[in-house]
Amino acid sequence: MTILARYITQEIAKYFGIILTVVVGIYLTVDFIEKVDNFIDAGVPLIMAGVHLAFRLPLILVQITPVASLLAVMITFGLMAKNNELLALRSSGISLASLVGPIVRFGIAALLFSILMAEIVAPMTVNRANQIWYQDVKKRNSTSARQNDIWIKSENSILNLKFFEPQTQEVKGMTVHRFDDDFNLVERIDARTGTFQNDSWLLRDGIRQQRRDGTDAFAVQVFDELDVQLGYAPEDLAQAAPKPEEMSFMQLHRYVTKVEAEGYDATHYRVDLHAKIAFPLVSLIMTFIGAGLAARGKIKEGLAGSVTYGLGIVFLYWISFSFCLSLGYAGMLPPIIAAWCVNVFSMSLAGYLLINAD
Repeated sequence: MTILARYITQEIAKYFGIILTVVVGIYLTVDFIEKVDNFIDAGVPLIMAGVHLAFRLPLILVQITPVASLLAVMITFGLMAKNNELLALRSSGISLASLVGPIVRFGIAALLFSILMAEIVAPMTVNRANQIWYQDVKKRNSTSARQNDIWIKSENSILNLKFFEPQTQEVKGMTVHRFDDDFNLVERIDARTGTFQNDSWLLRDGIRQQRRDGTDAFAVQVFDELDVQLGYAPEDLAQAAPKPEEMSFMQLHRYVTKVEAEGYDATHYRVDLHAKIAFPLVSLIMTFIGAGLAARGKIKEGLAGSVTYGLGIVFLYWISFSFCLSLGYAGMLPPIIAAWCVNVFSMSLAGYLLINAD
């Protein structure tokens, strides 16, 4: 590595570390202030609030890394442009490739860091953070959901679901077991589908078995539709349903395959599956965009101008990316297009800026 490449890399890494530390610090502070009352009201020690935030840290790093990468590149080159360092380097015969090379290497390092956090660390820690928040603080029912079915246990009942669609609040393959105080089974309800309407569940195509008083016999009712209070709200099911951020790419892929093999619509999860690959690449794409703008001499206002440009670009990207994902969730765009179209456009923009930099 040349002296110039080492200098550029060190400057980018320095600003990356500063930005990451500041933004994460602000994020955690705001999150703590918003949630501290919930921990106090629930009687949970405040040390657990710190543990909860610590478990959320890997996911926060994944979300913040693209922002920090872009701002680090733009601040570095913005200051170099303001001090006429770029002009001096280009005038002395330094090629564009020599300037962009360190940025590419840094972008690849940021990409690998994002993948490490998103695929290995975050799935484990986010799950634990959610357990603290929903079960210890919110006092939700005990839940379990991974690559198989969804299970929710309350005081006198156990609910099992094959699939829950948060968008439509529809359940598939529901089984409810209800027990008396001695944990004897008193009722079982099986339903093919169900929807939440007017504070109750409208179940369809199922069987209801109720224990007769004073006997071990059960009365069996076959129903086309059954309106029943189950004691579970859609929010309880959404909390129990598998969450993409709690799964690695392969775990989510296996879950999507399982759900689709059972005949259920997994569009929402398939969009998230493609986004699992698309989002970590944002770190690399953002560094390319920053390099292209800097190489074209578009950023000469120093620190303030670089930060303003960077935040504007990140804001536009995030709005566009979220909008396309929403279209994918709604079925208006194919999942692969919903997750990748903004990345393809952004990479094309970065390529155009770099090719025309001279």
